[in-house]
Amino acid sequence: MTSIPRNALVVEGGGMRGAFTCGVLDAFLQQNFNPFDLYVGVSSGSTNIANYLAGQVGRNIELYLDHSLRPEFIRYGRFLTGGDLLDMKWMWDVVERENPLDQQVLFAQNPDFYMVLTHARSGYAEYLRAGRDTIIDGLRASSSIPILTRQAVEIMGEPYFDGGVADALPVQWAAQQYNVKNLLVIRTRPNQYFKASSKGDEFLAKYVVKSNHGFASSLKNRCARYNQAVEFLRQSQQHRILEVCPPADKNLAGRLCKNKHKLQYTYEVGLETGAKAIEDWNSSIA
Repeated sequence: MTSIPRNALVVEGGGMRGAFTCGVLDAFLQQNFNPFDLYVGVSSGSTNIANYLAGQVGRNIELYLDHSLRPEFIRYGRFLTGGDLLDMKWMWDVVERENPLDQQVLFAQNPDFYMVLTHARSGYAEYLRAGRDTIIDGLRASSSIPILTRQAVEIMGEPYFDGGVADALPVQWAAQQYNVKNLLVIRTRPNQYFKASSKGDEFLAKYVVKSNHGFASSLKNRCARYNQAVEFLRQSQQHRILEVCPPADKNLAGRLCKNKHKLQYTYEVGLETGAKAIEDWNSSIA
């Protein structure tokens, strides 16, 4: 007997660009669209998937428009005096107190949901399956950008940073999982985007994390791995892949955007794009 092909949802990170993803997934929730068997998220992509699985329409855009814009979260003065630019611990503590993730709904169907992390010493990507005992720390680690967040997050005694260092677009890993044939990939970059060689990554690898050879090596090779993943999206012959991207629009939010109007606009673009993605999936993949 032939096994039924599985569908994977892969969601890229990108900081405040994730407002686009938030809109796409809210559009999915509004139309009860969830044909997926496997969920893989990176950084803010993990957070957006968690909210999607919890069925909380509107929750994440509220976090973008409220909590993410509070002065406690992004503070340049704190960073210049040795603290975190992005206080992820504060963010998760206050969010779970004021607008908590509905874990009961999230885990009701035991979803095959993985958060991509980067091991702070080896630099290797690790794919942590979400569970009640790891979900919050996993989401915090997955979004803890090294340097901007100075301390790694410990999970089961091991230190982790943002998964975007080691596997920012985990389409190849998702495609290799058991019987996955169809993938819907939500990116936060326009369709034509390829990552240029980053002087910032080279500087950090050479001078800031130079004593940590595994992590430094992973950082130096980040651009090449990302572009290989994009090539896989375009060239894979064994999988059907629907790529969902924002338009090339200078009015969309950037990684550290603090402009409420841009974030709202980015979310609304995501809602429109998500509605179109459902049509495209049903006509070409389903």
